[in-house]
Amino acid sequence: MTTHTTSALPGGDIPHVGPHDLKALSREVKALHARVRELAASDRLEELLKIIPRPGWTTPAEFELVRGTVAYMNRQVAALDEAQDMLLKGANLVGART
Repeated sequence: MTTHTTSALPGGDIPHVGPHDLKALSREVKALHARVRELAASDRLEELLKIIPRPGWTTPAEFELVRGTVAYMNRQVAALDEAQDMLLKGANLVGART
């Protein structure tokens, strides 16, 4: 079983960053990238796929709880993908001459 490591930012907190601390911002971006890569490389969902077909695994209520959580997680991944696109597009526009 894969163990989940903690966020590169202790407690998931957003660290205090002074104005225009570009090095700190770069560290935060690198930490985010590492965390997303770690999540993608995790085998936790593969473990779930092994559990689901077990005979008598779930009641209808438990099924709905798991199904709803999977749907929620899919929406969160889509939102993160969209946010990443918006961030990069916005960052490219900063300082751009029109």
